[in-house]
Amino acid sequence: MSSGIAELVRTAPDWTRVDALSAEVKAWLDRALQTVEQLDAVEAGILRVHLQYLHNDIVRHGSQIVETLRRVEKIA
Repeated sequence: MSSGIAELVRTAPDWTRVDALSAEVKAWLDRALQTVEQLDAVEAGILRVHLQYLHNDIVRHGSQIVETLRRVEKIA
């Protein structure tokens, strides 16, 4: 599963240029959440908070989503 997280980190959108409503970004976010949910319930909760507020500050919350993935990768 760690390779799945590494792939998500590698393919993370450029949060400064991305359209959060695009199908591609939504699919990436869905994969990220599903992957984290399988590995760590606490980090999945943190990820859900960032997803909830992504539209408020996409750069901040987008980078926090990637940081969450990196934390999970270390423990996976």
